[in-house]
Amino acid sequence: MRKMNRLMMWVVLAFICAASNVLAHGGHGGSAQLQKHNNDRTIAAQAYGGLHEDKGEVTISFYGNIAFEIISPRGVKMFIDPWRNDITGMFPPWYVRDMPMVRTDIGMVTHAHFDHDAVDRLEADMVLERMAGKFKLADVLITGIAEKHVCETQGEIVYRQLVIDFIDQDRCPPNETLQWDNSMYLIETGGLRILHWGDNRQNPPERVWEMIGDVDIAILAISDDGHILSQKWADIVMEKTKANIVIPGHYFVKGVNIPEAYGLESAAQWTAKHEHTLLESGTITLRPEDVKKYDQHVMYFGDHVAHPTGGSLPRNKLGSLPNVPEPVGAWKRFAPK
Repeated sequence: MRKMNRLMMWVVLAFICAASNVLAHGGHGGSAQLQKHNNDRTIAAQAYGGLHEDKGEVTISFYGNIAFEIISPRGVKMFIDPWRNDITGMFPPWYVRDMPMVRTDIGMVTHAHFDHDAVDRLEADMVLERMAGKFKLADVLITGIAEKHVCETQGEIVYRQLVIDFIDQDRCPPNETLQWDNSMYLIETGGLRILHWGDNRQNPPERVWEMIGDVDIAILAISDDGHILSQKWADIVMEKTKANIVIPGHYFVKGVNIPEAYGLESAAQWTAKHEHTLLESGTITLRPEDVKKYDQHVMYFGDHVAHPTGGSLPRNKLGSLPNVPEPVGAWKRFAPK
């Protein structure tokens, strides 16, 4: 009897651990055991060097926050920093809803925060979380650069103190926890070098800049309030990368972010101070020969994202309110015969 009780105890503990794992990943795509797709796309990319013939262009789509999909010329899909609302209870909601599910080949996470590591929102063949080193598949080479999350921001809100007040942790080195570490990703594909900054600190050491080198496209966490990179530091980082094109991310997007949540603002002011293009959709397609024509040029998605946000709320026409329906006795369907 005692052995049976002990066995039951282990069964219960195993069930709790499994349930906790599912809940920690949002109860959906975070666990591969729950995924509904297979890895045929990845096998094809390995076998044939891609999913289709080389189109000579790279597609970049914006999903809000600093979530971007990048598609290589041969069709390999990468998705960086999917977001959702906090599931730990540490922080209030930031978003109107969680990010829609996205099918991708390679999911990538820069650091362990809810607005960057929502792998449960991805149907991904593989996930590179906080990766350091090199990874290659078909026509894509990814270099992960292990670095540190921004520690002291330069905006009005003192985020360092806010974190200490919320969770009693200091996000500054040398004793920060893993969630305050960050990996930048350098993606080389289609003749372009694309840097995704994540939430990296403003002033990484020189050896990191040497690893980054000159880039063609820099995706940087820029907002007018300085949530990650302030307007001043955005200018400094943009110049250091020598990027032909800079794409802001991690700013307020109408229809995605809850207004005034944590004081997040757009990047419109910073964008207006530079040569820029206001994009008219959530997706752009770029060829190397076109990118090389630009020099420190800002391409700003604004409120355009590559997924539906619901738009404006449906409204009744004035003077034509619908009638209140009569109660429906649906329960009567189950009356004994």
